[in-house]
Amino acid sequence: MAAAPPDLRVICRRLASTPADQLTRLCPVLVGHVLRCGGALSSSQEAKGSDKSSETPVLIHRLKAHITTLLTGKNPSGRFAAVCLIKAVIDVGGWECLRTSDPWIRGLISILQKPDPLASKELCIVTLTRIYTLLQGYQTLVREMATPTLPDYVKACLQLIKPLASGKPLKTPASLIETVICSFSKIVILYPTTMRTFSGQIKTTIKVYIAPTSTDPIIVPQSLRQSSRRLSILLHYTAAKNGSSDEWVKAIRASIKECHATTDQVFRAVHESWESTTGYRKQAVQSEADPAGGGDSSDDLPPWTGVLAGSERLVGLLQLLAGYFRSPTKAAITIPVGELLDLTSRLTLITLPTISEDTVEMNAAIGKDEKAELWSVLPDIHTVVMRLHIAIIHRLQENSLPLSTDLLDQMVRVFNSSRHVSSVRETTYTLAKELLLVSGPTLLKLTVSSLAHVIQSCCQDILRAAGHAEEKSPKPPAGANGTGSTKQPQQKAAASNADDYLTKTPTTSTLHLSASHKEAADALLPLFLSHLPQRHLSPDSRGLVDRTAILSNSKTAMLASCLHPYKDSRGRYYPSILPFLTRQFPHDQDVEVLRTNLIRDGRAAAAGHHEGGGWDPREGLEDLLKEKGEEAVVAEEQDHDLTAKTRGDVGDVKVSNGWGDMEIDSAAAGSSAAATNPFFVTGKTEDAPVPVPVTGGVVTPLKRKASEEAVAAKTKKGKAAQEVQVAIMPKVPAVEEEHYPDSDSDSDAGSIEIDMTMEDDEEEDEEDEEDSGEGK
Repeated sequence: MAAAPPDLRVICRRLASTPADQLTRLCPVLVGHVLRCGGALSSSQEAKGSDKSSETPVLIHRLKAHITTLLTGKNPSGRFAAVCLIKAVIDVGGWECLRTSDPWIRGLISILQKPDPLASKELCIVTLTRIYTLLQGYQTLVREMATPTLPDYVKACLQLIKPLASGKPLKTPASLIETVICSFSKIVILYPTTMRTFSGQIKTTIKVYIAPTSTDPIIVPQSLRQSSRRLSILLHYTAAKNGSSDEWVKAIRASIKECHATTDQVFRAVHESWESTTGYRKQAVQSEADPAGGGDSSDDLPPWTGVLAGSERLVGLLQLLAGYFRSPTKAAITIPVGELLDLTSRLTLITLPTISEDTVEMNAAIGKDEKAELWSVLPDIHTVVMRLHIAIIHRLQENSLPLSTDLLDQMVRVFNSSRHVSSVRETTYTLAKELLLVSGPTLLKLTVSSLAHVIQSCCQDILRAAGHAEEKSPKPPAGANGTGSTKQPQQKAAASNADDYLTKTPTTSTLHLSASHKEAADALLPLFLSHLPQRHLSPDSRGLVDRTAILSNSKTAMLASCLHPYKDSRGRYYPSILPFLTRQFPHDQDVEVLRTNLIRDGRAAAAGHHEGGGWDPREGLEDLLKEKGEEAVVAEEQDHDLTAKTRGDVGDVKVSNGWGDMEIDSAAAGSSAAATNPFFVTGKTEDAPVPVPVTGGVVTPLKRKASEEAVAAKTKKGKAAQEVQVAIMPKVPAVEEEHYPDSDSDSDAGSIEIDMTMEDDEEEDEEDEEDSGEGK
């Protein structure tokens, strides 16, 4: 004889012996027993009947009878316990429990119409939604249970959340309303034909929660707004036959039109230069009264008054538009992309004035208070516009490539105007990441140059969050009266802060960014290196990104920098940051693979150079001499000699970047490296002396001429090192290494010393000749 599960026996005994008033406190224990009886509850009836000696079928029948008795009883506590047990049995029982759940469905619907506690009603909605969802997989059960009972369920829910008369507070809590709306969002997809009858009532009921304003009589939580917008979008499932696509397009166009009508009122303080490309005509605006919109009809959203309320309505409508791209559709749809970009272009053309209101054409009939209120709400509107762009890119994926240029232009325009707002920067970083992933490698140089402020701000946020950005102390004025006089009036002496005149050491400031803001900036930083054409980046921008990657310990960004070396307009590669990467992540597998491959390539090139195999640096040299001319080649060689070494904060190391080994000498570049090379990183402030190596090679006339010019410049200026640019590794190695293999160094300083020595020898010869002449 197969023994029944002990939990099944225990739960039947507790339900029979415990009064209904005390079952509420035992609900967690009872539900735990039911969840451990899943095997017995889900087994088929034939398997149960084959074993005549088993008492499991008897206990299951007794359990269901106890639940039905509690559900139809008069005790609210017993009904609450029954709802909890029904939810647990349906979750683990499968089809065996679903096919016998018709009495439970009707009993749960009746609880929604009784004056039971709100907790019981909310749990009933959750349980019924679960049952209707599971029934969808069995068409026979749908015809027998779902189709007859679903209309009663929808009517009971609508009765719970029906809107009250204007001006009266809402009696139903927002949590229960949100539960009902989430239930409708699931059911409307599964049973669109049954829900078609209630589509109009649902729209009227939830419209007050879609885009609420501060002038509304109720306060709508953010979660209720999002669930209401989702249900409003999904109602196109209820369209007859194949009309769901047309219904979706009709709804989104109506929302775009409502956005334009709201913008007409909110932006009335400025004269817009925008002209619609889709045929929209601005509405006439009256300047006597406050801006207002909305209406009392069934198709209109609730009325609003004031710029603040209008901006809240506009923000809610833009979030609704973004929801259209996050929600599923019943069939293929046609997106009105042109109308959407026309709207966002209008909203982003109005930006904050940079110097004064004279930079924007203002409406003289509108007061200053309304204009100031417009400037205060404008960043919020722009932030939501960029989030709409993000939703469009997420939905269209690679198909958004034709839109990337317009979206990037609007993003840059908004960022340059409102980058002091943290939410604008965070949203810009997220949008820039999506745009670079889609179209970054295809951007033109002018477009990449427009991202300079975005790159700078992203690096600044990361550095300040890491505590590496210097905090500039305000300098005290020359005089209290601003004239530069050191005499202070007696009555204003108390207003001066004596600490401002003290010498302060530079300090660093740590910016406390939100987790999402920091994450967005960190995710964007590597894309500046991997998804932007590096030839279009300025040296300053690339140097700032590299420094930020090092100081913030961003392995992804540092790997991207090593894999995408920077080459200037003359074809010369800048130093790699591989030494910093290997130092900060010495045991990382990815870093080790990269380092090994780069070193192997560098050693192979060096071996080929010495052994005569591989790439010959003299190959094509004659063509280069013909194209550039002799003087140009000499100038290039001289520039390479003076800039072959760059200074770092790690002493003397060798960096292999796939183009050969380049020596980084911490004492070779001097102070000019930091001023001329954006990739220069140092931890010291003092200038190290420049050693002058001695070379023993033969000096050519061209070489001697270049050395004499360098000596003259050094004598005239005092410091020749300040006149050269420290940089860069040339694309073609220096020619002089091949011409003078016996030389230990090709630096100009060594040549200068040789030339000076030769001049001294000539002077001594002349003196000897003079002495011999006098002797004769």
